[in-house]
Amino acid sequence: MKNRKFGFTLVEIMVVVFIISLLLSLVALEGVKLRKIANEMNTQANLKAIATSFEVYAASHTGAYAQTEEVNMQFLVDTKYAVQDFIALGQVENFRYILGSIEPAGYDIRAMAVNPVFADHNYQILTGAKIFRSDTSVSSDTDFKSF
Repeated sequence: MKNRKFGFTLVEIMVVVFIISLLLSLVALEGVKLRKIANEMNTQANLKAIATSFEVYAASHTGAYAQTEEVNMQFLVDTKYAVQDFIALGQVENFRYILGSIEPAGYDIRAMAVNPVFADHNYQILTGAKIFRSDTSVSSDTDFKSF
């Protein structure tokens, strides 16, 4: 009778470990991509909420938007439409919010990506809640286009 050995060879085990690690790396890369998309969608929602605050303020002040930063900060903090963790224009998660301009006729607010690992675009919202984005997350990029 032959002496039979049961089990796996070292090569078979290494092939299985390699395939499993390859699959896990693909899942991890997809997770990073999904996180970028989630960060950008959250930023767009924040900008829409801020724009809603401006629009509500203008509607209750004969169509004029707030003119000074102090007034802007106060109505953004007090309004029920403000982003919850948005105390003043500053950084929220992976985006820095920058006041472009606020005049009686309109506003311009930008969300610039702090780290390109977490975002692929910069965003801008203009009077009337029109949102635009740039093609890159470079903080100096100001070539915003409708999307």
